[in-house]
Amino acid sequence: MPLNEHHPNFPLKLNLESLKDLERRLGYPIRSLKYFCDNKSSNVKTLTLQQYKNGKPKEPRTVYNPSPQYKRLLRIINSKLLSKANLPRGVLGGVIGKCIDDMVSEHCNQEAVLSMDMKKYFPSITSDRVVNFFKATGCSPEITGILTDLVTLNNSLPQGFPTSPMLANLIAFGLDIQHLSQAKKNNLRRTRWIDDIVFSGRSKDLTVCTKSLLGAIKPHGFRLSNKKTKYQVRKNNPIIAGLEIRGNIPQLPSSVIEKIHDILNECKCSGTASVQLSYESDCFGHKKDLKSSLKGKIIHVSKYNKVAGKELEEIFNSVDWKS
Repeated sequence: MPLNEHHPNFPLKLNLESLKDLERRLGYPIRSLKYFCDNKSSNVKTLTLQQYKNGKPKEPRTVYNPSPQYKRLLRIINSKLLSKANLPRGVLGGVIGKCIDDMVSEHCNQEAVLSMDMKKYFPSITSDRVVNFFKATGCSPEITGILTDLVTLNNSLPQGFPTSPMLANLIAFGLDIQHLSQAKKNNLRRTRWIDDIVFSGRSKDLTVCTKSLLGAIKPHGFRLSNKKTKYQVRKNNPIIAGLEIRGNIPQLPSSVIEKIHDILNECKCSGTASVQLSYESDCFGHKKDLKSSLKGKIIHVSKYNKVAGKELEEIFNSVDWKS
């Protein structure tokens, strides 16, 4: 389903008709823009990230890292053009000043929660869809072509470009509007963080419209990840983005705190060197630094549970990190 540029709440109007308009808006000469259009291969590094879950390798993820000069231009496009958009309510990922807590807090203490994930989200947003978006914002064909060339790679939105999250938000406008309309009609709450969508409300209201909420994904050009689609009720202690939402505020699961506690005690009993050998890998497959990683985890725990965080910090400080 195409973007509806005639919708009264269409999120962005650029109205860029000439090259001079684009130069003035970005503060970049056209020759510099065209340089990056013509030399993307030498200005983008491809990274393959091997991710792990519970010690087992997941499907590798490809990320594209622009050169510092190219990244600076993309950030300017993001700040001076794309970030001027007025996004629909509850669209939070990639938005300055928003964090995952903003999404999770919206669904605390609700009877039921439906979470869904869009599969291969960035690759599904092709160059043709980006072209249609820029046309809908009032850009001339020439400007549309230049901007599309700058923000896409291999015929789609690349993960790792500073412009991709906001462009993905804007291209999902039609889906957001339909979902928000369905949510309002059924007294539900709805948030989206990039490719993760969450609805919550009374069980009877959510159950009635679950099928139609899931069915809205495909007509808007996206695919649903069935493995990551979950319906949870409050009595079963639902978890969203790694946080428990049964109460009035997000909480870190006790299992996470217990795991850190066990690792710290193992460091005290067996020595940090032996624990480091078996410690988890990062997304590149490299072993994480045990001390700095645990310190970061304790800070994360303290954000949600000060008492538990303080207890873990005391154990952390009692460990002989030179052993």
